[in-house]
Amino acid sequence: MALTAPFAAAANRASTAVRSVGQSVVLYAAIVLVGLTGAGFLVAALYIWLAQVTSTLAAALLMGAGFLAIAGIALAIAIGRGRKKKRENQRAAANTALLASSVSLATTAIRIVSRVRGPLLLPAIAALAAGWYLSTTGHDDEDE
Repeated sequence: MALTAPFAAAANRASTAVRSVGQSVVLYAAIVLVGLTGAGFLVAALYIWLAQVTSTLAAALLMGAGFLAIAGIALAIAIGRGRKKKRENQRAAANTALLASSVSLATTAIRIVSRVRGPLLLPAIAALAAGWYLSTTGHDDEDE
């Protein structure tokens, strides 16, 4: 019985957490439902008011055009964010590739320097430093 106590305590904590999450989901779902109901009544009131000021057809056309404009603006924002996220992902991938190539070049440099002895040591180090410098500079064309 003493061996199952830690498992029972962990299971009790897990069930409490699941219950808490479930209650939060129900609460937020109820809030969303009440909010959408309120928004629906506001849209209906706007339509009734527009129908009184203009004709019913004009009110329907204005409401439809308004909703299409809102959807277009939301779509443009979503597309812009998607493009920004894609550029950020490409930049992160390029930075990762640059880091990987730098690490690879560094390990290669360590191997070469450890094998080179005598008068060829300094030219080997200079060639490796030049290779590293050339591989890490001049690749900022992605920002345009």
